Amino acid sequence: MRTNTIVKPAHGLVCAMLGVVAALAALLPMPAEAAGFPERPIRIIVPFAPGGASDLIARVISGPLQQELGQSVIVENRPGANGNIGIGFVANADPDGYTLLVASSVIFVNKPLQRPNSFDPATDFAPIADLGGSPDAILVRTESDIKDFADLMKRAKDKPGHITFSSPGVGSISQLGIELLDVRTGIKLVHVPYTGAGPAVQAGLAGTTDLAAVNISAAMPLVKAGKMRALIQTGDKRWFELPEVATLTEAGIANAESETLQVLLAPAKTPQAVTDRLSEAVVKVLKNPQIRENLLKTGFAVAGTGSVEAKKLIATETAKWREVITQGNLKVN
Repeated sequence: MRTNTIVKPAHGLVCAMLGVVAALAALLPMPAEAAGFPERPIRIIVPFAPGGASDLIARVISGPLQQELGQSVIVENRPGANGNIGIGFVANADPDGYTLLVASSVIFVNKPLQRPNSFDPATDFAPIADLGGSPDAILVRTESDIKDFADLMKRAKDKPGHITFSSPGVGSISQLGIELLDVRTGIKLVHVPYTGAGPAVQAGLAGTTDLAAVNISAAMPLVKAGKMRALIQTGDKRWFELPEVATLTEAGIANAESETLQVLLAPAKTPQAVTDRLSEAVVKVLKNPQIRENLLKTGFAVAGTGSVEAKKLIATETAKWREVITQGNLKVN
């Protein structure tokens, strides 16, 4: 009868093997939690000048994040090249979680617009959180003979290429939101770019352009003062301070929503344990009702969701704007 024989390795060999395993384990990188992340100050890079939406959200969350993480959180502005200087700085930073980026929707459109030295948000960065965003409003001066949004659409279809709109600049979400409306409805509004929301509003107010497309935060004071009328707003629901202004969906135009969004990113290849720790802290901060309310008053609706949602957002927004840019044959000169 055949019997199975178990051969036991010599005791010395077992000890030697265990020693090799232990030595190899010591060479492997430790998880961020085990390493005590963070162990030094964290920088949040804002790729625009102080005072804008990206700068505002970065500064609002930096203090509470400092309390959550137990380390200083410093906001640093690196403007230029439509955000690409600051974006590139973070993309090329060490992937250790100590250099982060608050990026607006510009990061979704720079590459499709063929801007020089652009970066891909899906491959050059690791998502941490979807911070939120704010819609645009399409405005006319109070004296305009365009009565409402339905009237605008009728005129635009009757005389394609005759109605002009101002925006804060070429490649801005305000411009691209109108281009998306063109794609979804078949109309053609004529873009007149300016160097910011202020000049774009003034052009509409003076009648230099028929319409002004600007962020809701720039639109609200003028609408409330009775100087301009909001025909429509581009978010997925009515803005709380302009409850009488309908959304595009309510006007019967599907899949035309557009908002200037803000996401928190780290360099690609940042360890998952690090991005998880950061994501957890940011989401906790943005659940604070007072922080959410304060940001809402500035025209920013908080999302406050983590890395999984941010990754989905990056994919959907990039695909959407690539479609608009391709169909509209849009380029940056």
